[in-house]
Amino acid sequence: MMVFLQRRFALLILLLLFSIDYCHGYFNAPNLQTTLPFAGMTASAQRNNSLLLFGGETTTDLYTNDFFQLTQTENGFSWATLSQINPPPPTSMGQAVYVDGSDSLLLIGGVSSASNNLQVPIQIYLHDFASTNWQTWAGNNATNATGIPFNRKEFSVSLDNQASRIYVYGGSINDTHVFNDLWVLDMATMAFAQLPSSDVARYGHSTSLLSNGLLVVIGGVLERSTGERLLAPMDQLYVFDTRSNAWSIQNVTGIIPSSRSAHNAVIGSNDQIIVFGGDNGGDYRSRLYINSVAILDTESWTWTTPTPEGTPPSRRSYAAAGILDGAHLTVAFGASLNLHYNDINVLSLSDYKWLRSFDEQEEESSGLSSGVIAGIVIASVVLLIIMLFLLWRFQSYVRWMVTRIHGDIWRPRAGEPVWAETTRMCCKVFLLLVFAACLAFIIRQAVTSPNVIQRIEESVPQVDVPDIRFCFEGYPTYPNPVDVRNPGVVCQTNNGFSCSSFITPLNMSVFSPVFTSSLGPVSCFLFRAPNYFQMTETSGVNNGSHLLFYPFGDTSITYGRIHVSTYPKEMDPNVKVYGIQDDINVIMSDVDVVNWMNGERNDIQTNNIYSMVPSSYSALGYELVDHQYLQNVGWNYIGFSPITNSTPQIETSFRQEAPNPNYTLTHPDLGLIAIYPSKFVLVRDREVKMYTLLNALGFVGGIFGLLLALQTWLFGYRPRSPWGVVQRWSIGDMRQSLLNGLSSNFRTAPETGIPFIHPVHRRFSVLNTLTAQETERERIARVEERMQVLELLFKAYYVDDEVFRSLDNANRRETGIIPNSDSGPLFPPSLLEKGIRPNNIDAETSSRSSQDGISLRNHRRSSTSNSSDDTPSRQPLNP
Repeated sequence: MMVFLQRRFALLILLLLFSIDYCHGYFNAPNLQTTLPFAGMTASAQRNNSLLLFGGETTTDLYTNDFFQLTQTENGFSWATLSQINPPPPTSMGQAVYVDGSDSLLLIGGVSSASNNLQVPIQIYLHDFASTNWQTWAGNNATNATGIPFNRKEFSVSLDNQASRIYVYGGSINDTHVFNDLWVLDMATMAFAQLPSSDVARYGHSTSLLSNGLLVVIGGVLERSTGERLLAPMDQLYVFDTRSNAWSIQNVTGIIPSSRSAHNAVIGSNDQIIVFGGDNGGDYRSRLYINSVAILDTESWTWTTPTPEGTPPSRRSYAAAGILDGAHLTVAFGASLNLHYNDINVLSLSDYKWLRSFDEQEEESSGLSSGVIAGIVIASVVLLIIMLFLLWRFQSYVRWMVTRIHGDIWRPRAGEPVWAETTRMCCKVFLLLVFAACLAFIIRQAVTSPNVIQRIEESVPQVDVPDIRFCFEGYPTYPNPVDVRNPGVVCQTNNGFSCSSFITPLNMSVFSPVFTSSLGPVSCFLFRAPNYFQMTETSGVNNGSHLLFYPFGDTSITYGRIHVSTYPKEMDPNVKVYGIQDDINVIMSDVDVVNWMNGERNDIQTNNIYSMVPSSYSALGYELVDHQYLQNVGWNYIGFSPITNSTPQIETSFRQEAPNPNYTLTHPDLGLIAIYPSKFVLVRDREVKMYTLLNALGFVGGIFGLLLALQTWLFGYRPRSPWGVVQRWSIGDMRQSLLNGLSSNFRTAPETGIPFIHPVHRRFSVLNTLTAQETERERIARVEERMQVLELLFKAYYVDDEVFRSLDNANRRETGIIPNSDSGPLFPPSLLEKGIRPNNIDAETSSRSSQDGISLRNHRRSSTSNSSDDTPSRQPLNP
């Protein structure tokens, strides 16, 4: 059949373009002994744990007679080329049967350059593995074909080992001759006998012989007596009983899989039939491919369609398949359109997972055993006990280390001399001037900042596809719509997914682009896919990683050209011009569309438009960019949440090879163009101000923090130590001036002690200078002095006393006493230096009672009521 003869057409350049893409699909590739060829339509048969493959077509040859063996090992596959003596002629679309008892292989049917489209006896060749010799069947050259079926392709064979018989059913010679006959070959006599034929002719199907003698026919293309052709339904299967020699139709229930042809059918355990792949049996332009799996339970006659996990094979037909180890389905090779695959795919039949290696199942099930978990727990407990023992054993050392570290970090500080404060103030003024100069410079930069473009690339697993317009120049349109010479485009991904449904012919009466070359009539087609259709970087359950377009037209025209233009979906003017209705919004303004039309009429478009030469191969890489332009508004100088216009753009690169003068001899199309994402990234070109006020604030904050840190480092300001390095590292006179300042400002009586250093009561004091029993007045006076020293320290280093001065002024105004100046501390250093000390003054009747602690005052009232020396205790503290 002419449609299926087109399946043989191969693309030489695909070996170069796509070899990298499909070589990575090998199952456990390091174990392969040699490189696998790109092959399809081979004759295959299972020999123990191996697949035998003969002939088929490749990317360079329509017919081959290579003989290979793919063997499954413990952890992968091995690939070998089998030696052969007197091999058959190069053949494609043949069938093979392995005879276990004689260790031989029968090659049945298929087409070659000598038998294509001819009604000749079916061609059979026998290979003996012991001698590696091929023998030719005597009926191959029979002049009288009576009792011998005609040679055919796309038929099916099934082996009955017990009866040593081979059943041959259906097939075709060409587009006009399809068979419905059923033959049986007796391998003992190598003679054919015809069995009852079915009521419909069929090709592209499969037959599976069950253990109960039933021959089950699945799928394929039916040709009824009226000449109508359609895909065979999957819910009504033709079954031939080899014991009663009768045909019947078996109804099947369950989840019915999609109809298909050129698929694989393998018998598994319990006579289950496992079906993989295939196509819709359409012509070359409308053919769709499948990579799903369906399982037929022949006991209950029920279909199930599992959804295997993992990375599935690419969509294909004419693959080789077999269950080599009883637990895994192996699928290899196959083809879709002009793509030929050389990968090996393995499906685990126990859990329905596509595997990358046989170790994958073991790795997934591996985990920590209970013994390992128990050992980890015991080791953790033992380690904890050892750590606790060491802490207990060396606790004194640990405490010493903690104390030493604490002493090095904690450094108390007291008063500063005048020179230290003067130096700090001078430094602060200088740093303030530096900060003001930096601030003025940064603000000026923000105001006069230019615009720059930032390219942001984010890796993503999937990217969108652009709109692509194909304009045929110089290719006429013929009156008959089904004329194969009419211009058209077929789309397919590298995974075999058909995207031709996204191609729409454009009405040239609405608008026709003009090309200055004036080669002839112009007809255009637009590829516009929905948003969900995306390209994926890795193979798997996806559409594929790149697009393949096959333009069609009158192959006799060599001067014509195909002009390819690319557009982002939201910026495609063709949608508005030709009135295409879909869910994707086009944001181009009417002015931009008119400008684009003027450019098309004058043929001055230069961006993202390329011309294909007939009989050539081309590659176009694209990168979709979201360009965010800044609007001319003052807010954008701020730098926070800029106001932008988002404009989709596309960047492309193009390469084209020289025309192949022999291209039309083996190809019905005009050429091939592969369109692919240059990178699997999300690209944004964001226009921003080089300097903004937000950036300026960041610079200002950084400089301010740096200067503040410098000042703090020099003069202190840390809560743990109010002193900086200037005070801590001072020596000589500088150190002596610090000590003198502390002594003069915070001097206390020797028996009073220093706060936080010496305890309040003498019996806890390290000084212990009081030998006589101290009176209550002396104890309270000493406590008051310590409190005053502590207050002075906090005021000098930690507390800003502005609020407290305001509170003192408010209290004085309420009592009618208006101070002439800010009140100082309760015990100024001048009074202390004159010998006026708290132990000579009773604080209970002091006029500064508002500055006494409430708890202290209450305590003193209770204590003085029992004192025998009451008069001195009522003298004011600050007369």
